[in-house]
Amino acid sequence: MATDTVLRMTDWINSGVIAWKEEDRYGDDETVLVYFKGTDLTAMTAGLVAQHRPPFAYGHGPASGEWGVIVHHMFNPSREDFDHIDHRRLCPQGAELMVFVPNPCIAKGHGPHAYHYKDGRISSCIDYEDAGYDGEYWPNRLAPLITAAGLDCENDDYEEQLTRLICDHLGLPPLTRDTLVVDRALMASYF
Repeated sequence: MATDTVLRMTDWINSGVIAWKEEDRYGDDETVLVYFKGTDLTAMTAGLVAQHRPPFAYGHGPASGEWGVIVHHMFNPSREDFDHIDHRRLCPQGAELMVFVPNPCIAKGHGPHAYHYKDGRISSCIDYEDAGYDGEYWPNRLAPLITAAGLDCENDDYEEQLTRLICDHLGLPPLTRDTLVVDRALMASYF
């Protein structure tokens, strides 16, 4: 696979998934991308709606044992709800989630975050500004993999390289613009 193609599969980490899909690199995008396995699109949608984060976009329902994808907003401003949701509630026994937050700070004052959940428990919290950190309250079972990769955080493509490393390690399918179906009516009504 050509490097150009590989970079396009993960460059959504730089702008957020909806801005990336719309090819609006500098758009305000506060969405969260969730890959899920061991649960289905219906359960993910219901779980997000229950936490007041209806999905803005989703991939086609995955076959059993394969990864699916869903996108939701980080916050719910209409409810003055600016807390993060509990993704553990979306991850029952036998399920696995990989959650990417490309813009935890819309001003890009902080790098992306990523979280890996399995069987309702968080196994890795990855702060792209210190991706190899592993602490008591910030577990990171992916830290050895990230450290061994020797990625240079000063490299212009660092965020994409780290995202690609995580995606490759977990076997996440590539995200392409054709992968996602966007609920434009919901997005327009959300704010």
